[in-house]
Amino acid sequence: MGLLWGDIMKRIPVLDKGWVQLEECMGGDEAVIRGARICYQSHAQSPEDDVRLIRRLMKSEPKHNTVFEHAVFRWGVKCPIFVARQWMRHRIGSFNEKSLRYCAASREYYVPVDELHTDEYIRHMEAGFDLYEKLIAAGWKKERARAVLGLGVYTEFIWTVNAWSLMNWLTKRIHPSAQWEHRQYALGVLQLYEEAMPITAQAFKEFVLKQVV
Repeated sequence: MGLLWGDIMKRIPVLDKGWVQLEECMGGDEAVIRGARICYQSHAQSPEDDVRLIRRLMKSEPKHNTVFEHAVFRWGVKCPIFVARQWMRHRIGSFNEKSLRYCAASREYYVPVDELHTDEYIRHMEAGFDLYEKLIAAGWKKERARAVLGLGVYTEFIWTVNAWSLMNWLTKRIHPSAQWEHRQYALGVLQLYEEAMPITAQAFKEFVLKQVV
């Protein structure tokens, strides 16, 4: 069962045609508390004790990262290929992506706003798809014909990652030096993360994220 708001999975639009959605969440804030308290076989005397525990763990130096690794997420993402390639370079978690070796590419590509030469950009992307479809019709395999498509073409992937690695990614991709397009996805992920793990996410924003943004 995915993480649902009402009757549908919550999806946040990103860029012109992309989105990010949280498909599964295992453990949440409770998993962090369980991971921490098993060390000392301790028990909270009140809900506020657990809040204080998470905040203390997030604030401490050196970090107690293992307790945050017990909460796990699966995200669904639709983004331009160039964003996906940056994303996957982090090498944290597990990825599975739509394969253009087996699936035909959809004529969907990212169009930046307020840039010079946008019309030329669109004509180039459309010409790439025209040639791609022509090659497929002529008998080319999809795995070869895809070479003519640009990095602005949209792709889809799923990403399974624990909360500690997620926060590591957020720290880097919300940073002002990150590419703007990738940053928009990180902001969407942060919004859903705050809803899924409100105590941990608030501590992360207060003690970690505010130092980099």
